[in-house]
Amino acid sequence: MASARATETGPALNPLEPSPEAWLGEGADLLLEISHIVDTSALTEPRAAKRRLEEILTVAVRRGDKTAWLEAQKWWVRLTADSDPQADISPAMEELLARAREWRMKRDEIDVFTLWGDLLEHTGQWLPALRAYDRAGQAALGAGYVSRGVESLLTMSRLCRANSHPWRLRQVWARVDQVLAARAGEISDRVRASASAERAAGAVLLASIPAVASPGGRVDLQPSEASVLVSAPDNELGRARFVLTNASAFPVTGELGVTPGKSRVTGWQSGEFGVYVTLGEEDATKEAPSSGRLTLLPGQQISVYLERGPEGGGERVEISWKDATGAAAAAGSIYFQSNPPRASVVNAGVFQLNPGWSIPIYHEIYGRGGQDRLENLAVKAGSPCRLEIFDHDTGRLLAADVEGDGDFTSPGDVLEQDADGDGRPDLVVGDRARALEIYAWPLASTAEKPVTVTVSLADSPTRRTGVAENQVNGY
Repeated sequence: MASARATETGPALNPLEPSPEAWLGEGADLLLEISHIVDTSALTEPRAAKRRLEEILTVAVRRGDKTAWLEAQKWWVRLTADSDPQADISPAMEELLARAREWRMKRDEIDVFTLWGDLLEHTGQWLPALRAYDRAGQAALGAGYVSRGVESLLTMSRLCRANSHPWRLRQVWARVDQVLAARAGEISDRVRASASAERAAGAVLLASIPAVASPGGRVDLQPSEASVLVSAPDNELGRARFVLTNASAFPVTGELGVTPGKSRVTGWQSGEFGVYVTLGEEDATKEAPSSGRLTLLPGQQISVYLERGPEGGGERVEISWKDATGAAAAAGSIYFQSNPPRASVVNAGVFQLNPGWSIPIYHEIYGRGGQDRLENLAVKAGSPCRLEIFDHDTGRLLAADVEGDGDFTSPGDVLEQDADGDGRPDLVVGDRARALEIYAWPLASTAEKPVTVTVSLADSPTRRTGVAENQVNGY
């Protein structure tokens, strides 16, 4: 690897007092030093290797050698994770990503995501690892490193196979096939051969679930209709979430627009993971743009959150997306009630099946009364449908229902916490919103009829509060 020199410097993740460079030798190539450390002592003397890498980090900062800094830090993180599997490497990985992006070193950004996925996988966290490999693939395809992007997708395929998850495997292969078809001339023969071998390895698992129509290469906006019901006396925010999905093999740039029915946009923040739009009463001092341009990488999903307080009552908002290939529209309604239950599921939506992709259903749960308490979550589909329920804030799997019947006792079902033994997932609800992410895969081979997914809090088997009903429409 060639060393890139620059005058700009960045802080080390593990700042040290300046140390002499005599051991390196004047003009020594730091990348060669890193390679020597890894080859000679990473396995036999990891603590000594880390100390030497820390010295190189200090020297790299002094010299402005960005490539060496990133390489040394990546190896430092890997050795830290190997020696202490319980160590929290997230801050170090985030800092690595920040530096790679600041310095516009796209290959290093891809490497960091890949390393993150590898470390997560080796600690048994296969779903977070899958997301990290996905980010690597998106970054690679977006930057034109198509073979590298396909390799990341094939790694995701292997991970889905290893964990016997045909639904996510199908979603991966919908994307692989799009890239193989749309960007054939940019893919090496070696990667093509790897794709053929991986396809064969996953054929039996894929055959175990119903086939779907060929996916369309477009930007998808979900849900088409969102409804939010919150408490006015508790001064709650109504928050609707929409998801933009680039289901194509190329980056797409377009215009996102938000049009409130009677208020105006008072805040617009756009970041890596989402767009946050605040709505409020007419106030020229707080007026913000009502539209913005976004670029979605291949396979990338971006959340759009709309927030509205109780001032002025309910609101209906129109959401639009337009790019060079097409347009999409959705709407959200926010309502405020005067006599709410002590806890409720406040979101519901109308969704449209997107061939090969799961449906990302988002729910918030509001508790009232100021005390944390254990509630039981009831989730059920009206037709056979695989449901996976996650804590949105932590990404932790709460439960999985292979048929969507609300009974978590079938083979393959998962129920992570059930302290009261009622057969439903436990959820702590307090005086703040809890968010859930539910991924739905309808089991019907054609998915022609709508599927309902009902989410509620079940205080007892016979009494439910705050019921939210989603509708998933067929192709």
